[in-house]
Amino acid sequence: MSTQSRITRLSSRPRRWAITAVSALLLGSAALAGLSYADDAPGRGGHHRSMHGPMTPEMTAKHIDKMIEHVLPDGTAEQKAKVKVIATAAAADMKTLRDQHRAAHEQMVSLLSQPTIDRAAIEKVRASQVQNADQMSRRMTTALADIAEVLTPAQRLKAAEHFKHRMEHMGPMGDGKR
Repeated sequence: MSTQSRITRLSSRPRRWAITAVSALLLGSAALAGLSYADDAPGRGGHHRSMHGPMTPEMTAKHIDKMIEHVLPDGTAEQKAKVKVIATAAAADMKTLRDQHRAAHEQMVSLLSQPTIDRAAIEKVRASQVQNADQMSRRMTTALADIAEVLTPAQRLKAAEHFKHRMEHMGPMGDGKR
């Protein structure tokens, strides 16, 4: 093997790993974006919200099934089952974390509407919100990595291309507004 071909082969390995990693993150981000708002009330969250209040567990399960069929149409039954387990657990955990976020938000509004401002209490709520956001981020990242491991590299690349195309048409906030 020539030195040039060895260099070319070695230099393409990091690029392939980077493409795979980015693909996994894109796939997971887009796939679970719907889950993070799967049970939101009207007016909150993205386009996946229910128009009639929080989603029931049955509605969330149906949403997850639809997401899996859309994101992984060529997946095996085993892959789809594994992704469903991961997504269902993530959706349940995210619901709990979002409920905590909403409660803290309501507490902050209450504190800020008092005749006397209690800066220590406000700071305590702010700090809890930062901790909650970190927990949400960690949970989503774990789910994304778990889902990425279920897919083949080719499926991750295909999904990444799909979501790249979708994001180009949806705008920066995923709301269809550019």
